[in-house]
Amino acid sequence: MRGPGAGSARAGVVIVHFGDPAPTEACLAALERDRSRAARRVVVVDNSGKLGPGAWRGAEIVPLAGNPGFGAGVNAGAAQFTGGSLDAIVVLNNDIEVADGYLDAAVEAVGRPGVGLAAGPLYLDRPGGALWCAGGGVNWLTGTVRQATSAVAAGEERTVGFVPGAAFAVGAEAWQRVGGFDPSYFLYNEDVDLCLRLRRSGWRLLFCPDMVAVHRLGGVTGSAARSPFYLEHMAATRMRPFRPLAYRLYLAAVHSGYAILRSLWYRGGVRGAAGRAAAAAILRGHRRALRQLMVGPRAD
Repeated sequence: MRGPGAGSARAGVVIVHFGDPAPTEACLAALERDRSRAARRVVVVDNSGKLGPGAWRGAEIVPLAGNPGFGAGVNAGAAQFTGGSLDAIVVLNNDIEVADGYLDAAVEAVGRPGVGLAAGPLYLDRPGGALWCAGGGVNWLTGTVRQATSAVAAGEERTVGFVPGAAFAVGAEAWQRVGGFDPSYFLYNEDVDLCLRLRRSGWRLLFCPDMVAVHRLGGVTGSAARSPFYLEHMAATRMRPFRPLAYRLYLAAVHSGYAILRSLWYRGGVRGAAGRAAAAAILRGHRRALRQLMVGPRAD
């Protein structure tokens, strides 16, 4: 799959697929519609391991049996570009649909001096709809991330402290220097880890208003509905991206109180089995986080 009139700029696109093929098909169709001049090589990593080699026209299929997780899937896709000369590696959730011009904007953004990673505004359901993220940062008091959602933020190019892993571009050199995603994260917070490791290595994270995409949130994992699966996995790795150990110990105290209060809210505020399942998932995830407290971020 190549852009119309593809020029010298080259982008490698990685999409991680699992479950329902419809979102992945929509993601690929949006890439096909993107009239960016950048040449693009598209790799779909099939974490279900069930797709055949020619499942989607114009995309290479990399099957991974046993679903090793999002970060490991992205790493496997990016590894297909080894030996090539790329201007950008573009990582997309399969429920992302890029707007026209996305790839050219991505290549231009990560080509700037010092920029390791770039991302743009993500809208829910349609371009110009509800704004899901326009860049973000880390709240060091709580060890959590925040996402800007204002129209002003969506139009302002700036250096940011965090961008979600749903849709972003990373420079090939920056990706290689930090070793990509830490594959020990199954799902969630691997993007926080990657952003912090890039920042510690001296790379800048850029919010680029021209990298517009639509995020059809949480079709596979149930994140939009705060499913028990989402709640448990989000809680399980929330503290891992941070260092030093003393700071993680501080976060353990903060997050223990938060987990208890949130689980009580689900039990009281969400009646019946659904509330009990959500509360149990939060506490399971937090117990896993406490057991792994000594495991910090991968060495830079």
